[in-house]
Amino acid sequence: MKYVVYTTAECPRCEQVKKILKGWGVDFKTVDMTSAEALTELRVNGVFTLSAPVLQAGDDFYTVEDLFESEVIRDLEAMGLRK
Repeated sequence: MKYVVYTTAECPRCEQVKKILKGWGVDFKTVDMTSAEALTELRVNGVFTLSAPVLQAGDDFYTVEDLFESEVIRDLEAMGLRK
């Protein structure tokens, strides 16, 4: 499965998501979501948030609202994100 973490320069939540993916031993790409290219890619895929992180897992996109409950990261494996 293809994983992409869309991030911003100062993003503690982004680091949490990347740490989990590293723990799973999966390869992922990190993209600065403030770039015009990244914003266009997100918009084309129906993602309109400006808050980081956004995780792309395969063809699915998960916003910060999907990934976190308050300041606590959700169980990404239970969400079916580990394939």
